[in-house]
Amino acid sequence: MTASSEVGQPSPLGLRLVHAVLFVAFAVGVGVASVPEWTHLTQALSQPFHAGEVPRWLVLAGSLLAAVGTARLGWELVRGRSAPLWASGVILLGVMATLAGGRPQGLEQSRSDVAANLELLRVARRVHLLMVHELQSHGETPRSQDAWRAALQKSGASEVRVYTRAFLPVHPQVAWLLSESAVPDPLVPGQLAVHVTPDGVGFSVRLVGLHQGQPALLKDDLGATLVLRGLYNPDLPPPAQSLIPPTP
Repeated sequence: MTASSEVGQPSPLGLRLVHAVLFVAFAVGVGVASVPEWTHLTQALSQPFHAGEVPRWLVLAGSLLAAVGTARLGWELVRGRSAPLWASGVILLGVMATLAGGRPQGLEQSRSDVAANLELLRVARRVHLLMVHELQSHGETPRSQDAWRAALQKSGASEVRVYTRAFLPVHPQVAWLLSESAVPDPLVPGQLAVHVTPDGVGFSVRLVGLHQGQPALLKDDLGATLVLRGLYNPDLPPPAQSLIPPTP
């Protein structure tokens, strides 16, 4: 090995440029792949709630490794010296970490407020149909909070789309209201705000969704608060069975 090829010693400019261009290209690819993860992490930490699971930590780690390796490689290039072997090595480690992190299908959609709200609406619709069935079968709506919670669990409450700033899951839950005009306090995304009339012949359900990281009552197409209602109709025959529609 000649003195010019030793680590830290001057090497031919052309060789240094080719080496730098190749590994910087690797690092840029890693950086581009990590942008959605850094964006998601920044938004999650700046809001009380957000949609989507934790960022792909392997991709984040890969981008940091690539940045460190690129910085050292660039510094040695400016000094006119060969970059140490570890600088290229950490860039390659960053590439491997990024590839290992993968890219799940529908990643962006799973992190949107709209997707979280639609999932909550699907769950609430199943609860609504179950309770309409109970209402028409027995002439009154269950006035037990446990009955509503059981219906919520049966309707897919285990599906979590919303998380706290600390990435703790926020499960759909029943918020029991004494009057239809009342509002849950505090508002938490995933709440089904339920009010059952004193005689049990009617009920209403309002949904607390997510809007720009803040809990908010869902609105209909006209901008009014979305309300799922049930009202006993004695002219209708009792339903034969309870049907929960499949998830679209």
